[in-house]
Amino acid sequence: MRKSKWTRVTAILMAGAMVFGLTACGGGSSDTGTQAAADNGAAPTQAADSGNAGGADGASGAVSGEKVLTAAVSTAWDTMMPLNTTSNYTRMICDQIYDRLTQCKADGTIEGRLAESWTVNEDSTVVTFTLHDDAVWSDGEPVTAYDVVFSYQMYSDPKVEAKSRYHLQYIAGVDDSGAELSEDSIKVTADDDHTVRFELKSSMFADTFLQDIDTVFIIPKHIFEGKTAEEINAPDLWAKPVGSGPFIYDSEINGERMEFVKNPNYFMGAPKVDRLVIRVTDSASMLAGLINGELDLIGYDSIIIDDWEMAKEQENLVTVSVPTTSYNTLIFNTDKPYLGQEVRQALSMAINRQVLVDALFQGEAEAIVTPFSSVSPYYNPEVEVWYDPEKAKSMLQEANFPFDQTLVFYISSGSSVTERIAALIVQDLQKVGVKVQIEQVDFPTLMSNMLDGKHDMGIIGSGGTMDPSESREMIHPDSSVNFCQLKDTELTDIIDKGNAELTFEARKPYFDEYQVKIRERSPMAYLYCKNVLSAYNKRVSGVEVENFNSLNWSSWNWDIE
Repeated sequence: MRKSKWTRVTAILMAGAMVFGLTACGGGSSDTGTQAAADNGAAPTQAADSGNAGGADGASGAVSGEKVLTAAVSTAWDTMMPLNTTSNYTRMICDQIYDRLTQCKADGTIEGRLAESWTVNEDSTVVTFTLHDDAVWSDGEPVTAYDVVFSYQMYSDPKVEAKSRYHLQYIAGVDDSGAELSEDSIKVTADDDHTVRFELKSSMFADTFLQDIDTVFIIPKHIFEGKTAEEINAPDLWAKPVGSGPFIYDSEINGERMEFVKNPNYFMGAPKVDRLVIRVTDSASMLAGLINGELDLIGYDSIIIDDWEMAKEQENLVTVSVPTTSYNTLIFNTDKPYLGQEVRQALSMAINRQVLVDALFQGEAEAIVTPFSSVSPYYNPEVEVWYDPEKAKSMLQEANFPFDQTLVFYISSGSSVTERIAALIVQDLQKVGVKVQIEQVDFPTLMSNMLDGKHDMGIIGSGGTMDPSESREMIHPDSSVNFCQLKDTELTDIIDKGNAELTFEARKPYFDEYQVKIRERSPMAYLYCKNVLSAYNKRVSGVEVENFNSLNWSSWNWDIE
């Protein structure tokens, strides 16, 4: 029986009350909150009345009269070490504490952050940044070009744990994984206190380089200089972070919430809110939190599609459906002998992507077969999305696929949408005679197991970018996120040729070819690009939701009545 709208509203509000009640009970006492802060090396905060400001509750360290804004994310951070993550949820956390040289917007344009401006030499082999001269660390020390140099040396040091190292891949003096060729060989140099120069391996489209380094966070040299790799790899040095970002770390309840206070000396302008709370909230409870006022905005995720129509009816909410470059893909382990190219093609061909889009997203998504959606100027419409289960079954038989083999299919826990996607994929594969066993694990375990090659298949999402070479990191043999276990560079060689061209017109044919070839090789079955279904309270201003998927909050512009 179909539930009435009011029954559904009541269910959402009751579910939200249960979730938020459990959160408060689990971490709301001052003892629990203080201990969590102390364990992380932060100064303990005293729980206080929030003054009904923003979405803060009794677990917060807010004081009366503060402007408090609460942003929801569906997944907790995995580390406080900004260079040692591939999680966008963690990067959003780090982006409040630290700065990057640049940041991207949804339309692919690049704007300065710590870099006030930059120039590119004539043959596009050197990019020179001029830094804001009034940037300071949260302990009062000035930010200089020597901090930038030190940060890139730290990222490229193979003794330092840095899963994000591959973002350095285009800089001279490192290998294709971003690791230095010799001690401090990376070609990043300070010309003076506020000018830093990057030498690239070869001529390339500068925007590709700029977009690739937009998740490299700048670390204070005076805090880390002289520390051993073992000390840097340990959590102690990161527990009380010193950054130059818009907010200063205050406290956390691990896995539940993190709180920040504004940085009054932020060079882009002091934030308009006094306290920022980032709270981990299950996607199914986000709408309830927004309706109840427990949450002010969705920071990085979507309202679930089943709640979307109801969200649009709420008078207190602004709702935005944003087409994005974000995609989900079914990764194949190309190292498995029974998952050869013809088998991978057949498995990809057996998946009815349009059913995924229609059944799970009610049209708020686009079926894809490459990492390019139609919003990209590099999209090749001649590479059509395939679906032919009869041909797929025939191809599997011709390839002598072992139908008695049960494929191990990894998915991340905590997402009802991922569970439903996986179930539909399993049904499609069963129709062509393929047995599949789903293994549901937390996201860090999923990444670890897939990097170790324990999977046959697995679902991974990517924020994507307007840069057509974005997917290079997931298919290059030396990359730390080469989940498909590719051992050759045929695909990335095409990308590199495109990157060597300096105009769109010269680049486009290479990326057209890349889309043809990546469907042919099928190291993964790209599934869909989904719209972000976001919402925020009408009391909130200064947000540009369309940029959130580009890891760009620009949170210093946010305000709340």
